Amino acid sequence: MTSDSTGADATASTARPAGDVDPRFAALGSRPGKIVAVHLSYASRARQRGRRPSAPSYFFKPSSSIQASGGEIVRPPGTELLAFEGEIALVIGRDARFVALSDAWDHVAWVTAANDFGVYDLRTNDKGSNARSKGGDGFTPIGPALVDAGAIDPAALRLRTWVNGAIVQHDTSEGLLFPLALFVADLSQHFTLEAGDVILTGTPAGSSVVQPGDVVEVEVDAPTAPGHPSSGRLTTTVVEGTHAFDPSVGSLPAVDDTQRAEAWGSLEAAGLDPHGEDSAVPAVAPESADRGPTPGKAPGRSPAGGEAER
Repeated sequence: MTSDSTGADATASTARPAGDVDPRFAALGSRPGKIVAVHLSYASRARQRGRRPSAPSYFFKPSSSIQASGGEIVRPPGTELLAFEGEIALVIGRDARFVALSDAWDHVAWVTAANDFGVYDLRTNDKGSNARSKGGDGFTPIGPALVDAGAIDPAALRLRTWVNGAIVQHDTSEGLLFPLALFVADLSQHFTLEAGDVILTGTPAGSSVVQPGDVVEVEVDAPTAPGHPSSGRLTTTVVEGTHAFDPSVGSLPAVDDTQRAEAWGSLEAAGLDPHGEDSAVPAVAPESADRGPTPGKAPGRSPAGGEAER
């Protein structure tokens, strides 16, 4: 599979024949056994959050959350804080158990784009695990093309995200707090990473709230590698849901101004007074000018995004 959203001779490869594979998993070739996601991993995001982890931490996402490029993500009724997170995804090609850091990248077959959507309104009771806030159907778009991990420098990947055509995230794997191979080595200490498993490697600063009707695109490429390999643009459209939560069988969405500030990226973006009682919420650190504007600044207090303890 090839993709050229940048104008360069971008090339990428497909892992295995799609055949009769569920269309949700077309980019991967098969359903992954597990999806492991990294919490806080970029220096820009750490500055935004006001904390810097000394080691990575993780959570799981169900494979039923995967969807292909061109799909829709449903914002659940009664929620306001649905947020995007553009990410570099690693696809394991060879089982990994107790692998050394120096050998870890050899177990990665493919690199591609992913969007780790989440609803902040649902994370209170599951904070950290993100089972409900990030596990919804369609909450992990991935693809559309796979880049051969052996053909690129893992420290020279570029990640970009657009909302309605405006660039909102622009960072590189050099901006990670931990090298990509470290996630493979670390996780392999605790359980076997099997061929086809996916690791979502975290998001940089710029994640924010999106509304029904917004279109989010994510691309991962290697601009310095021969042929300029690229995932192509992973496209997802936000739509409003119709199935309300049943209060008799579980907790309902809940938000406060701290959640709003974290979802939008800052108090100001959430339409909150930075000098008021919520001013203790960490503000976003200044980012590079080429990151572009934040999409749809909150009108007063009508947000719509969410994520994990990221």
